[in-house]
Amino acid sequence: MQGSDAQPKRTQSYVNEAYRLLLEKPGVEEVLIMNHSGVPVKTSMSRQDALQHACLYDNFREKTQAFLQKLEPPQTLTMLRVRTKLHEVLITPDAKITILVVQNAKDAYMKSLDP
Repeated sequence: MQGSDAQPKRTQSYVNEAYRLLLEKPGVEEVLIMNHSGVPVKTSMSRQDALQHACLYDNFREKTQAFLQKLEPPQTLTMLRVRTKLHEVLITPDAKITILVVQNAKDAYMKSLDP
């Protein structure tokens, strides 16, 4: 059955295009694209950093998903956004790949908070 919920194929050209488009966005510092097993397939990070981020993300995803399952009705993680004073991390998992983006969070609002 084909419908609006059908996931597009996550080919290597799809991954490369998503990677290129993300890096072109202003403020984006790092991009990590992982396969469904959590293995980095494309990244702007060093290999060691990419593996560390992938491992930490997997632990974080499991805990977040366990929390979401406790909600009524149970929910599925579609996007996660974590912001600190310096960075913002955006995580978008789906059935095939997960994209993790680290971007600069300095904006006019944050600058107004600095003494």
